[in-house]
Amino acid sequence: MNATRIGILLFALAALAGPWYTVEGYSTVGNLISQLGAQNTQNNWVMVIGFLALGCGLITDSIRRFSTRVLPFAAFGLFMALAGIFAHRPLSTVIEYSEFAHQAHSVLATLAGISITVGLLWYAAAAASIRLRITAITLAALCFALPLCMLVLPDFQGLIQRIMYLFIFSWLWICFPFEISSDR
Repeated sequence: MNATRIGILLFALAALAGPWYTVEGYSTVGNLISQLGAQNTQNNWVMVIGFLALGCGLITDSIRRFSTRVLPFAAFGLFMALAGIFAHRPLSTVIEYSEFAHQAHSVLATLAGISITVGLLWYAAAAASIRLRITAITLAALCFALPLCMLVLPDFQGLIQRIMYLFIFSWLWICFPFEISSDR
């Protein structure tokens, strides 16, 4: 099993188990996965490990199969790992937290989204078949559209984010690291 798959498994297990180890009131429908690893939140280390495992897995496989085509995926891994280190603010509004870390988390999560979208479009441009090209372009479009849906439907942002991760992680599981036939 490659490092990316191990990272995906650890991230997914941490996210799926979240309601059982985090603060009372956490909702998989309304709350973000990042809030499982939030600052000053019980057992946040579980989700932090998930973020780090995912990021390190992507970076490791990117190094193993290095080409310019994997750079956006390595960047996605780096930004996801860093987003785990610079944690989200806690669910509770009465708990103290670092605003800098929360803002850094938001910037890093945005950069992760941009990186995976660029990676998918780059992959599509070099894809050997129309099916692979359409799949990658569709996923890139989802990486753009679903975060906008999260802004419009904040009561469902957790569910929307999980759907987005399901699509992206499924693609990464199947396609990454991909065979490099040419470096376009």
